[in-house]
Amino acid sequence: MELPNDYYLSNFHALTSFVSECYSELLTDTEKQWYRAINRLPENSQRLYIRLLGRRGETFRVSKIKYSEIPDISVALKLAQKQSLISSETPSDLHELLTLFTKGELIKLLKLNNRSLTRPEVINEALSTEHNTLRQALEQADSFAKIHGQAEFQVYRLCFFGNLYQDLSEFVLTDLGRQSFETYTIDKSSRAFHSREQLEAQRAVYHCLEQWDSTDVTDQDALLALDKQLPEVAIGLNDPHLVRRVDRLRNRIARQLERLDAPMVAFSLYSRSSRPPSRERRVRLLTQLEKYEDALSLCQQMQDYPIAEEELVFAELFVPKLNKAMGRDGKKPKGFRPATTKLTLKPSENRVELAAQDFYSQFGQCHYVENSLINAVLGLFIWDIVFLPVANAFYNPFQSRPADFYEPSFLQLRAKELASRWELLADQATFSATVWEHYETKQGIANPLVNWNWINEELLTLALVKVPVNHYRLLFDRMLRDLRNNTSGFPDLILFSRGGGYEFIEIKGPGDAVQKNQKRWMQYFSEHRIPYRVVNVRWSVSAV
Repeated sequence: MELPNDYYLSNFHALTSFVSECYSELLTDTEKQWYRAINRLPENSQRLYIRLLGRRGETFRVSKIKYSEIPDISVALKLAQKQSLISSETPSDLHELLTLFTKGELIKLLKLNNRSLTRPEVINEALSTEHNTLRQALEQADSFAKIHGQAEFQVYRLCFFGNLYQDLSEFVLTDLGRQSFETYTIDKSSRAFHSREQLEAQRAVYHCLEQWDSTDVTDQDALLALDKQLPEVAIGLNDPHLVRRVDRLRNRIARQLERLDAPMVAFSLYSRSSRPPSRERRVRLLTQLEKYEDALSLCQQMQDYPIAEEELVFAELFVPKLNKAMGRDGKKPKGFRPATTKLTLKPSENRVELAAQDFYSQFGQCHYVENSLINAVLGLFIWDIVFLPVANAFYNPFQSRPADFYEPSFLQLRAKELASRWELLADQATFSATVWEHYETKQGIANPLVNWNWINEELLTLALVKVPVNHYRLLFDRMLRDLRNNTSGFPDLILFSRGGGYEFIEIKGPGDAVQKNQKRWMQYFSEHRIPYRVVNVRWSVSAV
């Protein structure tokens, strides 16, 4: 499929017109004026402005602006300037101005003889010359166009997508058929943001995330300054996405402060985060400071009110260590050890998982699936429930999942439908029919649990025939307890034996160890008699 030359024009207006209508009371006068100014431009000027708005940077050399669908760049530019969307300003920063020129152009302008210099070296050479003379030469070499409205467009993007990692390319990929999304109703009541305060808080978080990339992580003051920029999460905002983003970055900053040997400062930051592993890190810091009673009290909170399963597992293992440190009965509970076997294989150029897959294929049909298979079966089984028209679940046409998919509200708001669907797990045929219906009618459509590249008819047939329906119920129950964490950690392989039945197989090469989330799944397998094993692979040594 070939897109028209100005495909971006209709995509831009689809985004901005939707936001202008649905978020009108949240937009500032400046943001509204920006949108109106664009609409006052003739189409050629709109094309030019949107083209430049989508490019990296904010200043461009006019001689370098060339687009086949815009016949008269100079006229389009002047009209955009009249609306104050573009100006002829040059960058105030000399280094930024220099980066607008190629190495060859700079060598010619500076009359340098050494052409073997790299571009950064040429720029450094230029900066060592008299700045006023250099700036004058650069400004006379070309005309410049500075784009305005990037901050306004960021607000429109954030309102439309609910995040800043998606952009207009979503429209393009969909138009080209490279991605497809479920159809759902979007109206003014379904919005990512419901107040300007909430919107500004999200903007602040994204600004901090950008700052993190350029922050000197060896500078304690710089880290604390970044933390102070994080928005305070007001309870009234009711924005779990904001809380998650703030807590994630705060945990990252706190962990770095630990590495800088600032335990109490790190502890203070962890105390303001509700996201795991903040409480675990606090327990470990208290233990280092020999504040065992405080650490034990926090562990008991984690056991009584775990935020995630990983907290419960950690607390159960760590409490005996604390008791022992305090001179009490520190008998460690018997730790879970997964069923393990050893396997020696001939050296292979393939990954160890694929080499093991080849070996186990002699016993039946063995597939390399990792998390993809069971996730996909669940996703297909509850497909229509995932995309139910729940309030505030969908607010743009490019969502692979409802906004609350990883939040407790996902189960709470769909409890009735899930309970009804779970009744189908009483019968293998009915269960399979539901999965097949969605497999056949939803091919290629994005779903948070279904990776279409990993699933095919042969694999799905085996999975629905060989895995008992009561096992699916057990697997699904645990997955739905914590969709963010419990949809990972599945074994690498699944073997469908010739004699019937199946087995999960986790492959570990030399030096590999079972990860925490994998071990939690294996313990669950053991408790519910779901067949699995861990296989430690080593390579045979050929005789010399």
